[in-house]
Amino acid sequence: MLELSPTLLLILATAMMLVTLVLAFVPILPGPLMPWAVAIVYGVFTGWTRITPLAAVVMTLLMLVCVTADYWRPLLGAKSTGMGCRTSIGSFAGGFIGTFLIPIPLLGTVIGLVAGALVMEMAQFGDLQKAMGAGKAALRMFVVGYALNIAISVAIFMVYVISVLTTG
Repeated sequence: MLELSPTLLLILATAMMLVTLVLAFVPILPGPLMPWAVAIVYGVFTGWTRITPLAAVVMTLLMLVCVTADYWRPLLGAKSTGMGCRTSIGSFAGGFIGTFLIPIPLLGTVIGLVAGALVMEMAQFGDLQKAMGAGKAALRMFVVGYALNIAISVAIFMVYVISVLTTG
């Protein structure tokens, strides 16, 4: 089995954490799941000496908050927009397609998700005013979710850094 020095392992894990932070800005990637996975794997490889069990629990809770956000955010009113299921699906599909058709980071996703919501609302109801409201709601939901992904990814990274610095 390949043996890596603790220093090399720390450098690799930290470099991967930094890469996952950059990748967290890509809307279609699971932001907080990536730095969490790197930290947990690093914890396992080091026998939980550099990533403390408490840090692992905190990072896991942060990751779970973000992964389950689509279920608890409606309770806080973040999705009480009146958009129907078809419009939500159209918005998601538009955002996914826009990400690849307009390869300008974030711009393609945003244009696609708003266009997807507009098209679905127009096809379903034929009301431009209602379609514009759905487009605004889709944009608002995206911004809230995107900001949450970034913030939690950064928080997981900070817990990682604190754990590594306090155990070294």
